Amino acid sequence: MTGALGDTACRSAPELAPRAEPSGLLSGRARTQWTLDALSWALPLLIAALVASRAWDGPGWARALIVAAAIAIATGGAIAGPQLRWRRWRYDVRDEEVDLRHGMVTVVRTVVPMARIQHVEVRRTFLSQTLSTATLVLHTAAGAVEIPALDEHVAAALRDRIAELARTPDADDDR
Repeated sequence: MTGALGDTACRSAPELAPRAEPSGLLSGRARTQWTLDALSWALPLLIAALVASRAWDGPGWARALIVAAAIAIATGGAIAGPQLRWRRWRYDVRDEEVDLRHGMVTVVRTVVPMARIQHVEVRRTFLSQTLSTATLVLHTAAGAVEIPALDEHVAAALRDRIAELARTPDADDDR
């Protein structure tokens, strides 16, 4: 595309410095938490596959294939999935933004400007309380983003820091 806008975009792109990759890690207990979460669907899947293979009147190889597929899916989801998910999750809280990178197959990079954050909360489930982890939730007008499975004290410190950085003076404060 030619024209003023196309030329400007092409000239400006090389001048932009790439944003550094986020470096903050989630709690090591995230892998345990995600493994236990995955077992909540993996075990019923295995049981359903076993029941279906017993009830189905098809050839023996097909019944074995159903069970083998269920075992592969459950193993991948409950063992390999949490490990890969933990390795890919990174975050950084900077003065101007919160930078997130996550994903197992497709890697997603999200940058949330501090000026857009309306409020921030720490969320804990029964399982996360047991493992002393918490999820940090950042709310904006467009929705919410989460940093899951942080150590409790890290989540609380980040909540306080982001709340301070996102705070803007009210118009009433100037009077």
